[in-house]
Amino acid sequence: MTDYSEEQRNELEALESIYPDSFTVLSEKPTTFTITVTSEAGENDENVQTTLKFTYREKYPDETPLYEIVSQENLEDNDVTGIINLLEQQVILFGKRQQKKSNISIT
Repeated sequence: MTDYSEEQRNELEALESIYPDSFTVLSEKPTTFTITVTSEAGENDENVQTTLKFTYREKYPDETPLYEIVSQENLEDNDVTGIINLLEQQVILFGKRQQKKSNISIT
């Protein structure tokens, strides 16, 4: 039996170590957190920033997470669309990996 809570806690610890200055846990039930990504690659030396919010479903990682862009700064609409498309692609790939894992039988 999978201990989803334990897997989610472990992943949160890993994410916090990867993004120490931009990672914030919003709640533990359901597991919800944000990651803020900032770049100085914008035009006219403007900072470009977006905050992504993720919510784990009860059976994550067997179920894909929910996600949304909760704030943005100096991003154009096509940039936001590109970020959303990238997230959707990653979620699709994640789902395919999870499906393959569930199809593997250990003998």
